[in-house]
This record gives sequence, structure tokens and C-alpha cells, in this order.
Amino acid sequence: MMKNTLLILTILSLFLYTSTNAKAQDYIEWENEDVDEFYIKKSVKRGTLSQKGNKISFILEPTEMKPGVYEVEITDHDNDIYEIKNTDYFVKFRGYYGYAGYGDEGILVVGSSSWSSTFYKKP
Repeated sequence: MMKNTLLILTILSLFLYTSTNAKAQDYIEWENEDVDEFYIKKSVKRGTLSQKGNKISFILEPTEMKPGVYEVEITDHDNDIYEIKNTDYFVKFRGYYGYAGYGDEGILVVGSSSWSSTFYKKP
């Protein structure tokens, strides 16, 4: 009886591990875009002007992100720059990403540099 219970628990654990591990990699099949550069939002002194003479409250400075896999939502910012919502980070892609509007959810895989990073758009 004890051996049967142990065998059932082992099989159940193996099944749960396999199905969880398989689901965690599903995003690899999603539409994706390679990262060109990450930027971080830096506040500037009150009254700072852009080169066009408009008042600005921050600049975007190139930066690196800590390597890892992140669930994120990106939104349009200006030109080809996208904001990573609820953070001070922004991203520019190597190719044309298109309209993200108020948010595209997905997985951001950050490698050892911007160029080894990819955003996978959730279908």
C-alpha cells in the first residue's frame, strides 16, 4: 500500500513538472522582436528644454537591464521607442515593431546585452 502511494506521488510529481516546464517555454513560438537598445528614464531639472525649445521633464539614457525573463507590457512612446509599463525602462527594437497602443503583453527575455534580448508578443 505504501509503495503504491509513493509510486502515484512520484508519477504525479513528474507529470506536473513536465507540463509546467513545457508551458513555461510556449512563448518561444510567439511573434517576436529583437531588442536594439534599452533606455532608462532620467529626470532633469525643472525648466529644461529640448533642442526644439519645448519643456521636458526627463531624458532617456542608454542602459542595460538585469538578465532574466520578465512578463511585461509595452506601450507606444515616441517614434520607435516603447515604454515598459510600470517601470522606468524603455526599449527600441531592431526592426519595425508597429503600433502597441495602450499595451502589448508578452515575455521579455533579457540576455547579457541589449542585442541578445528578445520580446515575445503574447498572442
